[in-house]
Order: sequence, then C-alpha cells, then structure tokens
Amino acid sequence: MKKTVQLLIGLGIALGALYYTLSNVSGKDLLASFQSVEWVYLIPSTLIIALTYVFRVYRWQVLLSPMQKVKKSQLFGPVMVGFMSNILPGRAGEFIRAYLLKQRTTISFSGAFATIVVERLFDLVMMLLMFIWLFALRADVFSAKTQTLGLSMHDLAIKFGQAGAALIFVLVIFIYCLVWEKHTFMKIIIWIEARLPEKWSNKLQYWVDEFSIGLSVIRDPKALAKITAYSVLIWATITLTFYPLYWAYDLHDKSIDSLVLVTVMVGIFITILPTPAFLGSTNAAILISLHNIMGEDELKAVSFGMVAWAVGFFVMTAGGIYYLFRDHLSFGKLVEAEEILENTNNPDKLD
Repeated sequence: MKKTVQLLIGLGIALGALYYTLSNVSGKDLLASFQSVEWVYLIPSTLIIALTYVFRVYRWQVLLSPMQKVKKSQLFGPVMVGFMSNILPGRAGEFIRAYLLKQRTTISFSGAFATIVVERLFDLVMMLLMFIWLFALRADVFSAKTQTLGLSMHDLAIKFGQAGAALIFVLVIFIYCLVWEKHTFMKIIIWIEARLPEKWSNKLQYWVDEFSIGLSVIRDPKALAKITAYSVLIWATITLTFYPLYWAYDLHDKSIDSLVLVTVMVGIFITILPTPAFLGSTNAAILISLHNIMGEDELKAVSFGMVAWAVGFFVMTAGGIYYLFRDHLSFGKLVEAEEILENTNNPDKLD
C-alpha cells in the first residue's frame, strides 16, 4: 500500500510538471520540432553523460578506500543499477546502491551509505557554488518579474540558496561531530538510546559506529582533494551534457551562463519535485531556464527538454539493465530489496 501511494504521488507530480511544460504547445508542433533537430549532436551528449558515471565511480572508490580497496569494475554495477532504481517508488537508488555494494564486498551497508551521504554533500556544495557564481555575475537571470510556480525567480533563488546553505551547515556539523568529536557525540547517542523503544535502542549505536567508519575518509587531505577534483569533473560534465543539444537546436544563447543556469535549475527541480526517473521535473526546469529566463522559443525549449531527458534516461537505463543482466538481477529483486531495507532495523545483517 505504501509503495502504491509513493508511486501515485510521484506520477502525479510528474504529470503535473509535464502538463505545465506542454500546456502551451501542440502535439503536432512538438513532433515537427523533433524532425528539425540535428540528431548527430546527441552522440557527444550521450558520451558526456556516460562520462559523468565514470567520474562518479572514481569518486566513490576514493570514498570507500579507508574501508576496503574496491576495484572500479565492482562499482559500476551498483552505481548504474542504483541510479536506474530511481524509477522505483520512493526513488530508493541510494539505498539499493549501498545494498548491492554490501553483497559484493565486506563493507557494511551503513558504511557504504555514509559515503553516499558525503557524495551528496559534495554535490550540494558544487551546485550551490554554481548558483552563487551565477547569482553574482548574472543576477538579471533571477529577475523578480519572472514568475515560476507562483514565486518570482528572485524569491525562488533566495529560498534555494538559504535551504541549500542550511542543509550544508547541518551536514558539516554532523560529520564534524562524528569524525572529530565522536566520544562526545556517542554520549549523546547513548542518552537518546535510553529514551527510544527497545527495537531501536540497541541498533542506533551500531549504526552510528558503522556510519563513522564510512566518514573516515574525511580525515585524509589527499583523499579529500581527489574527491573535490572528481566532484568538479562530475559537475563540469553534467553541465557540458547540454552543450551539444544547444547546437542540435541552434539556440541563440550558447553561453556558459545559460548552461550553468539550466544545470542549476534542473538540480533544484529534481530535488523539490521528486518524480520517477526525474520525468517532468527535468522538463519543467529546462522550459523555465531556456524560455522564461533566457528568452528562447517556447517550442524549442519544450522539445529540448524532452530530448535532454530522453538522452539521460537512455544512458541511465541502458547501463542499469546491462548490469542487471550481467549480475543476474531483476527489477523484482530490486523491489524486494527495497522492501527489505525499509522493513529491517539493521540492513548490515542481511545476506
């Protein structure tokens, strides 16, 4: 029942975002726009998207290194299947990814999941830095006159910046306490344990211990530098993913400012509008970026969003399906694993 509700909510959000995106264009015009696209440019766009996953594997390997030296070949499967699992209810890709890694290595689920939290922290910092750069150099793109979802772009930008900065602050404090002030932090955990139901009280301390192991890479300056470098490469390639499509549609503004704007807006929308496989949220973000803000033709912006989403979805699902077959998995097993993870208090004891 819970899965059905999550799926319906996700699909409802996706359909609402797609309605917003498609409401001012006809299906006939949209199909005609696809015929005018220079499809050859989809090849470099596809290759660049694939490269982002390669950099993600390299970064994850560094994050996991204090716990176990894991071969890159062991990480591609969990990464690709994990991202593909975002089409499942609840977008459980991160949990599936940690679970699959646990099946292949001696790394605990909690430790693996901790490294994914660190990844998300670096991704959020990178996106916030891109947002600040854009806000500082091109504040005009966040005009108060441009309305989106009942909010002006200026208000939306301010709210995102505040929420992003607050989340980063909380995560940094949490990681600092767990890595450098663990003794004091564990006293707080023990105090909390004493006030929790029994089924949770004897699990919390274990989870925190394992989680702290996953964060131990933070102590290594060289590893931290590598993680930062890979994060820059990941977000540079994510941004460049859209550039070949600018030529495919012959957009007027092919500047770096426009690319950064699209990347940041897509990041914001897939965060605040959690839809299966990012459908709808990606399309709405691109429409707002290219048409509402940058002034590109609305039909081009809608068509661009459809193709950009399709290319990303193709790479994500093709890679995920390949590793599903290679590792003898199935969608049924992924759904079953997601249910097990939700219903157990200690995933580290799962086979």
